[in-house]
Amino acid sequence: MTLEPTPPPPRPALWDSWSRLRILALGATLLLGNFTCQLLWYKWHPGLFGPVLAGALGGVVLPMLLLARRWRWQASRDLGLDRPGPRPLLGAVLMALAALAPSSLLAEVSLRLHPADPEWLAHYAQNLPSTPAAIAVAVIAVVLAGPLAEELVFRGLVHRVFSLTWGPWPAIAASSLLFGWMHSEPWYVLGLIAVGVMLALVWESTGSLTACWVAHGVHNGVSLAVMIAQGPAGASPQAITPAYVGLAVASTAVLLLVARRLRPVSTPPAG
Repeated sequence: MTLEPTPPPPRPALWDSWSRLRILALGATLLLGNFTCQLLWYKWHPGLFGPVLAGALGGVVLPMLLLARRWRWQASRDLGLDRPGPRPLLGAVLMALAALAPSSLLAEVSLRLHPADPEWLAHYAQNLPSTPAAIAVAVIAVVLAGPLAEELVFRGLVHRVFSLTWGPWPAIAASSLLFGWMHSEPWYVLGLIAVGVMLALVWESTGSLTACWVAHGVHNGVSLAVMIAQGPAGASPQAITPAYVGLAVASTAVLLLVARRLRPVSTPPAG
């Protein structure tokens, strides 16, 4: 009689076996990898969206796949990449759409405090996609791959550590500030922080990184469409009218209401 080999015991969950400092170090390493891959690709082929795609896939997604295989992480248990039902997905989409007006308003405020660099605007204008192939690359980069990479780092690791350590509201503030600062675009920084707040609320309200990925992709998709149609924000500043402010305030109320209806922000999600 032959004995069947005993399967190896499952590895402990990431959040049980790794310290929070180690998880933050992983997040910092992935961000560095993202930046390095973007820089290397840009030196080989300057552009807008190729470097973003290279950084997302080469600097974040591929290393995370290798680490997940090495440590036998589970996508849902350890990273929050689950299969959410229609309610959290619909809520994430609504929150992303509701964040467009307030984040755009705050980006306009940032532009007045720190006008966009003319060389940066010219570079953007020259590299906006115009052919079907270029638009497809842009969509893959900023609607699919880029949001996945950023959500894995900022919400899946960094925000989650902050939330477990300090609670949800301090984590929302800290991770959103970090999210805005790391994009290195001071002329948009307030708008980027607002986007970070929205995405942190999606995480705290759903506990689903997939929902955050969807919300991020929706926001970027709308922004990309506007950019292709009108050029980058800052090239033609918009007037900040009372109607614009009122829309932003009403949209913010909708965003918070949807977040509240999904799940009140009260306690950090279970690690």
